[in-house]
Amino acid sequence: MQIVYEEGDADYEAYQALVMAEIVRNVRQRLAAAGVKGRRLRELVTDIAFDVGAIVDGTQMITTDDGHLAPILGFAEGRVRGELLLSHGGGASSLHEFVPGVVDNEFEVAGC
Repeated sequence: MQIVYEEGDADYEAYQALVMAEIVRNVRQRLAAAGVKGRRLRELVTDIAFDVGAIVDGTQMITTDDGHLAPILGFAEGRVRGELLLSHGGGASSLHEFVPGVVDNEFEVAGC
């Protein structure tokens, strides 16, 4: 698999938004199925999605015996997956930053 660093992060940003939209949608559906409603549903979805995003981004510290663990999010598209797309600097993602807009969109589309 070849690692590709994107110039400007246009696709990388779109993929992050797509991943966060899936996280938000799935969390909302699970919590709604469990009977959580209204404002509490929105608060929990927002908090859970933010925490998941922050863990994946490495903005919420994960410590190991050797120090700090920094996840690096990459995207491989298609069946062959011959290329792994990383952020232009090869650093951390910014999933947690997509949460407010994605939550707003999900709750608007779902009619919640």
